[in-house]
Amino acid sequence: MARLLVPVKDMVGKVWAASKDRELGQALVELVLIAPILLIMMCGVLQLALFCHANLLVHMAVRQAAEVYLQGGSQQVIRDEVSRFLDQYPFMVGRNVAVRLHTSPLMATIAVECEVPVVPPIRMLGQRPTVKASMSMGREIFSLSRLPSLEILDVFRKLLRGDV
Repeated sequence: MARLLVPVKDMVGKVWAASKDRELGQALVELVLIAPILLIMMCGVLQLALFCHANLLVHMAVRQAAEVYLQGGSQQVIRDEVSRFLDQYPFMVGRNVAVRLHTSPLMATIAVECEVPVVPPIRMLGQRPTVKASMSMGREIFSLSRLPSLEILDVFRKLLRGDV
């Protein structure tokens, strides 16, 4: 009886080893099929995170620019401040940033547009995404700074009286 079990043991061992080899081969095939999809998904999630963070930073930069404008800064000072603000973050250093200041008698608008950092596989797709943010600030219609100076009022009074 023991003699009969030896060949059966050997045969079971060979079948077991062959099935393990087949399972390893199957696992390798599954990995080769799934790995590119997982890599693309991971790059997409990382790119989405970079896009959202850049969007947040550009909105914060617009607020900073509005603060500088309200303190009396010129357009060049505002551009420098936005660049300085974005350069605090390592992945935003060296990005193309456009700052526009549009003023009218009743409103001032500051707009910032910035390139988003791109993950290398997505860089091959072509055009880089940008993030835009703007803020409009209304001006007071009846502000004291809009009133004419007292000297001009005195000139008008004299004209109306005929003193001139």
